[in-house]
Amino acid sequence: MTEHRNFVRIPFDAQTTVGQGNHSWPVELIDVSLNGVLFKQPEVWSIHPGNPLKIDIRLADHTHIMMDSQLVHITPKYVGCQCVHIDLDSITLLKRLIELNVGSDEFLERELSALIAEHGDS
Repeated sequence: MTEHRNFVRIPFDAQTTVGQGNHSWPVELIDVSLNGVLFKQPEVWSIHPGNPLKIDIRLADHTHIMMDSQLVHITPKYVGCQCVHIDLDSITLLKRLIELNVGSDEFLERELSALIAEHGDS
């Protein structure tokens, strides 16, 4: 199987909620990247695959990484979502989290450049 990921994934455990419309579900976060998240599929949930999902990752200092995402793959066990929008405060927190886990400013800069290239200036 060929690996298609352009972004490093950081294993991360934090209180995470996934929401769609007026519904939200607590999920077990597996990992996070500058471009999205992977989490264990909740036992009971009902999403509409074409509609965006809101991801809320609560950090230990009570700050939140919030992102709007789209479902990119789902298995009976895991759900992968790609970030389609993230605010400045959240991307700053996410960048710092990845920076602390990767330990290389040069590597992080390559990741940010790839993210900008993939999503453009929108």
